Amino acid sequence: MSALLILLGALASALFGVLFVVPETSSELWFPVYGDEAGWPYFLLATLLFAMSVYTVFSKWKDNPGYEGEQVSSLHVQNLFGGVLAYVMFIFIASYFWFPSEARKALYDEATLENYVLFGTILFLAGEIAALYLFYLASKGGLPRYPDMMRRVVLALFTFLHLDKAPVFVAFLLVYSPETQVIYPEAAFLAMTGYLPVSVFLFWLSKDTGNMLV
Repeated sequence: MSALLILLGALASALFGVLFVVPETSSELWFPVYGDEAGWPYFLLATLLFAMSVYTVFSKWKDNPGYEGEQVSSLHVQNLFGGVLAYVMFIFIASYFWFPSEARKALYDEATLENYVLFGTILFLAGEIAALYLFYLASKGGLPRYPDMMRRVVLALFTFLHLDKAPVFVAFLLVYSPETQVIYPEAAFLAMTGYLPVSVFLFWLSKDTGNMLV
């Protein structure tokens, strides 16, 4: 499953690259993206993610049949819910910088607003990395008979809440604004790079479990 989630990130990045290559006025598009951003950075990111997906599938880990993890405790549960809270909280905090009010748009020039958006995107990435670290700490809990119990719980909750797709969601919000035409394509690509820490997190979950199909 980890490799599949990484592959979905590669496909999403490739899709954004195609959308930036095809003219926004084309009738072939389901939805246009606005701006003159080049598509090749998205294709490069898609290639990296695809390579990580393939490596995750075909890498060979040493199976650890003995119990080597941490005894599951309330701390692991706290880290789990702390990761969810951090993920959601930083998205909402960053949205304050992504979507300026009419008063702020009237007060600041375009360059200042772009700096706000850039700061919000960096804040989102920092929060994402912090949340993934908490998820990883939570995944270390287990029982003698089920050493990978918390890893499976973490992965199940992570996918159920679609947290792996947050970079795509943010990138989409930053380039799709047909009414206001307020877009930030450079920040959108920066947000898409959030799939890299997600992929590293999923990769390490697979490595720790000793099974590629977690």
